[in-house]
Amino acid sequence: MSVIEETGDERDPLFMRLLFLVPIIGWLFRDAVYGKSDAKYYFCANFFVGWALAIYFFGYPALIIPTLALVVLAFTWIVAVCR
Repeated sequence: MSVIEETGDERDPLFMRLLFLVPIIGWLFRDAVYGKSDAKYYFCANFFVGWALAIYFFGYPALIIPTLALVVLAFTWIVAVCR
């Protein structure tokens, strides 16, 4: 074993490292990935409360835009599976 060990940050893919650099969202993701076991539940709670607040303040677009993004993701998944 070498003196310098590889940390978790160096083994992460590039998109995860870039996501961790975003100030507030990155902190939440980093805590959900590397934090204590209950940090994942707090992350989910923060996500849904944030989404509920966005629906309250912005209305229908805050509900429909994530749904449309998931449609694109679902079609991409179907095409990838059916190849």
